[in-house]
Amino acid sequence: MNSVTIRTLLVRGMLAGLAAGVVALVVAFLLGEPRVDAAIAFEEAHSHGHEHEVEVVSRGMQSTAGLATGVLVYGVALGGIAALVFCFMLGRIGRFGARTTAALLAGAALLVYLVPFLKYPANPPAVGDPDTIGQRTALYFLMMLLGILLAVGATILGRRLA
Repeated sequence: MNSVTIRTLLVRGMLAGLAAGVVALVVAFLLGEPRVDAAIAFEEAHSHGHEHEVEVVSRGMQSTAGLATGVLVYGVALGGIAALVFCFMLGRIGRFGARTTAALLAGAALLVYLVPFLKYPANPPAVGDPDTIGQRTALYFLMMLLGILLAVGATILGRRLA
């Protein structure tokens, strides 16, 4: 692939990531934020210590501009990474066309996401023992590594069977 094609695909991937980020932002704001606010209110109502720490970033900023910045930057970055991986893999995983290669990469990405999620789903605020967060984080990343290895293994097996 020449550099113009790669640049074009990168820009398109980043724009697709931006569009996906906008959709994710709307969903997170309309469906996620009310539940986070309810969980925070529940936590505050049941906390024994009534010490209020100074907020570095207000909850209002977190739930609006902070959420938008995080989700949109993440979407653009993920779209760009996906485009670059697609450019690298096109023609290297078999004699597949562009659409089939993109579908296979999307399936591999889903596998990398799904493996750790099935074992360690996301927790709402105030759930879990804070003393074990390092261990849980390490286990989550090990499960992600397992997902990556499964995706690579499936690719190798598919090439050999073809």
